[in-house]
Amino acid sequence: MLSGWGTLIGAAAIVYAAHKGSDTFKQWRRQKSEERRIDLAEQILTLAYKLKRAIEPIRSPMMLAGEIAQVEVSLREQGLIGDNAPEGNRGDLTTAQATISRVHHHKELWDALLDITPVAKAIFGNETEKQLNEFWLIRGKIIAAAYAYARLAGRPPARTAEAQERQNERRDKLEQVIWFGGGEDGVDEVANSVDAAVAGLEAALLPIIRSDTQFGTANAASVDED
Repeated sequence: MLSGWGTLIGAAAIVYAAHKGSDTFKQWRRQKSEERRIDLAEQILTLAYKLKRAIEPIRSPMMLAGEIAQVEVSLREQGLIGDNAPEGNRGDLTTAQATISRVHHHKELWDALLDITPVAKAIFGNETEKQLNEFWLIRGKIIAAAYAYARLAGRPPARTAEAQERQNERRDKLEQVIWFGGGEDGVDEVANSVDAAVAGLEAALLPIIRSDTQFGTANAASVDED
């Protein structure tokens, strides 16, 4: 009889140990999954901040002498300007080429954006993917504006005052994309789009990153009381 009880107790112990081990494994998996989410959230936000900082100088109207010289060499090699090129056309083409070169200078960041977007969508959903895609759309908008600016520089002079006014309006709109600062109303739509994308990512990801800190949702009440 005692041996029978011993067998039952031993079997129960095995079942308990197996159940306990299963719970420990599940807890370990949950912990690792959360660590991965936090790590990915940090990577995404870091990349977003880097892209914001990169877009600012891309859109700067300021150009140092060395950059101008380098851009003009590139334009000469492409046969786009020569010694007899009108000064206005040369300046506009230099602006367009400098903008495109600045965008390509940050190729590493754009590649990182393409690499991380699918993973971000899989882990955090469509809204996070949408915010990341906004940076890519802004990149395309800036490049398209630069090419259009270059084409505008190559147009012959307008024949009428109305045509000249339309050209000037087109030029102003392109410059509002290429350069920061916005138009006469002071509204910079490109910068606003960047800020909105960063804010959206912060709203989604900062609570995840802060979950184990004093700023986390679990500790928010106690922090506020202090």
